[in-house]
Amino acid sequence: MPIKTDDPAALEKLDAKLNACIKLQETMKAVNAIVRSSRSDEEKRTLIMNKHHISAESIDDLLHPKQSWQKPGFPGYALTNNNAEIRRLKARIAAVSNYQKEVEKVEETGEMPEFTFAGGRIVDNVPENRIQIFFDSKPEAEIRTRLKQNGFRWSPSNSAWQSFRSVHSLNWAKREFKVEETV
Repeated sequence: MPIKTDDPAALEKLDAKLNACIKLQETMKAVNAIVRSSRSDEEKRTLIMNKHHISAESIDDLLHPKQSWQKPGFPGYALTNNNAEIRRLKARIAAVSNYQKEVEKVEETGEMPEFTFAGGRIVDNVPENRIQIFFDSKPEAEIRTRLKQNGFRWSPSNSAWQSFRSVHSLNWAKREFKVEETV
């Protein structure tokens, strides 16, 4: 299940996921070093079982791959993909941390970034993680179609067109409605 940015426990969940990926990366590297060493198969098997708690049949697959073109040990792509996931999680943790700081700032001041245009206003609703567009009257069908095409949906509970908060959504709305001033 995906970890949402506005989840209060998002940082803890992402940290746990990151630590698991880091542990897996270290395990794969250590097992590959053992598999590629000059020890006998029985010594390798015993060492991997004792140090890394990998099952006997998994060790057999690592030592003797089923396909002739495969090298013994964890494949290089597994290490590369896991390393990419580690980098992605670190960037995601930074983004969630920044989001939580923005929420704290908005809660302290009580003011959300708001941009006015002729016929309405755009609100960067940080606590709800939404970009909201409020119109003075019902927008024309053409405008509603463009809103839908760009990820905005009507929210009857908020009486606004809204989208998940992103730089793209905010910039599109500002361009589309020719924002006059920043409050």
